[in-house]
Amino acid sequence: MTLIKENKVRKEIPNRMMSATFALPIDGRRVVGILDYTASETGLTPMAFWIKLKPTDSYLDRELRASGKLISRCLQHGESLKDLVDTLSQDNVIGQMANYLHKNMEDIIMGKQPDKKQRELSTDPYAMRE
Repeated sequence: MTLIKENKVRKEIPNRMMSATFALPIDGRRVVGILDYTASETGLTPMAFWIKLKPTDSYLDRELRASGKLISRCLQHGESLKDLVDTLSQDNVIGQMANYLHKNMEDIIMGKQPDKKQRELSTDPYAMRE
């Protein structure tokens, strides 16, 4: 069996990008997401998604940063945010962050605060979902 490597071109990363930050309460922690994006006549293009958690350098923080790097690489190679969200499970922190970003990207970029307090999210599969 021969594997054919498809040569996909990575989008050029500008020297400076606009960014927007949001935080979500997940499993009793404050998880911060940073979206780097570009804007053009055709709309907004997400280019990178960084995830941070305090305490930094904890096991979960390292895993979230690695997941953010992977999502960023996928975005830069032409994957859509919707496809990434559909692939990720909401039973983990990165999936919940990406899903929230996808559903609220315009409000996040515009700096619009949610009308009501964000409910505590949980990755526990046995927790009651609202």
